[in-house]
Amino acid sequence: MSETSGSPRVVCIRHIAELYLFEYYERPGAYEVSQEDLLTPIVTRALEQEKTGGMVGAMQNWERAEKLNPARCDIRLHLISCAYHLKDLDRVAAETKALYPYVCTRAELAAYYRWRGLWCLEKYQPALARALYRYSTYFQESREAENEIRFLDTAMKRTGAEPSREEVMDALKKAGVPLTAASVTMALLVRASQEAEGAGNLTQALDCLGMVYDLSQDAGIAEKIRELKQRTSERN
Repeated sequence: MSETSGSPRVVCIRHIAELYLFEYYERPGAYEVSQEDLLTPIVTRALEQEKTGGMVGAMQNWERAEKLNPARCDIRLHLISCAYHLKDLDRVAAETKALYPYVCTRAELAAYYRWRGLWCLEKYQPALARALYRYSTYFQESREAENEIRFLDTAMKRTGAEPSREEVMDALKKAGVPLTAASVTMALLVRASQEAEGAGNLTQALDCLGMVYDLSQDAGIAEKIRELKQRTSERN
């Protein structure tokens, strides 16, 4: 179905968590979920183009994929990577900002901080870039981040002890950088899990709660996950 004036937007979203985030952040109005998998062929083509260096074509396909499913962080991260390779730093900044509400795991949050760090580095803000790279490693270890930190330390002729976590967080707070995933996003994931559970889809309910726990380490969420796993086991 082609998208014409007045026709519903067509999306290819299969997971309830992604639907909740899509509806809240995109405010799409009328839309319909395609029964056909329109997304996989586009993603496959974009990955192939990236491997062969066809970044312009890859960017175009990632843009098409993002329209079909704006809630997938992997698609948004590829968009950012393509923008960087095409030397479009303004696009890197814009896409990184747009990524943040959709971050649902520690790995995605770490990637968000790394890309902000890279943008700050390119904009000659080395101290803030270093803080962002270091903060990213609190969520996911990364050779890339460590290499950038070493590069920055050399460039700034930095000596002395590694800044404490509190010092790193204070530097980010002063720069207006969020220190956690969006609270609205986590609330939406909890609501999505409740709807999935009510519909009897315990697998997706567990997926949603797993993402919340990954980000929050909340004991109450951990207990709910154990309860749902027990129910899943009894059902099987």
